Amino acid sequence: MKSPRTFEEQTECIVDFLLRDFLGPTVQAANRNLCCVDEPDSGEACSFDVAIIAGRLRMLGDEYNGELEASAKSIIAETTRGQAGAVLKDTVRSLSQAWCAQDSSLAYERAFLAVSVKLVEYVIRVAPEMARQVAIPMTNMINEDSAIREFIQGQGGWENLES
Repeated sequence: MKSPRTFEEQTECIVDFLLRDFLGPTVQAANRNLCCVDEPDSGEACSFDVAIIAGRLRMLGDEYNGELEASAKSIIAETTRGQAGAVLKDTVRSLSQAWCAQDSSLAYERAFLAVSVKLVEYVIRVAPEMARQVAIPMTNMINEDSAIREFIQGQGGWENLES
């Protein structure tokens, strides 16, 4: 399998995988993938396994038990107005900070990733037609946040991120 080379490519593959996973098997069969397809490469071992990474992120998201209904409805409403990115980012930050305030041992970046995954999962469950419009801002939000990027890279990259 050809491994995505950049952090941005890896993030896109992971979010796309999560999107397909949240949408279920019917949609997965209809939307076979964009990136991370089997391709011959230089013969080097590939440590980037998008399914394992997405699974770890889902487990991380499962740790978050906060109320998401009102936040998800706000994101859905703003998505229809083309404002999903800003609202998603603000909501994830706010929920992550609140969770960290309740648990001082929780790293903000870990909370950020958990809340992101859980919130997007909830939005997709409630409004599956909005999946792509929410997945793109999620990818951008992770790629553009230097603290999140440094947290992931500090663990050795996505493939070493622990749930």
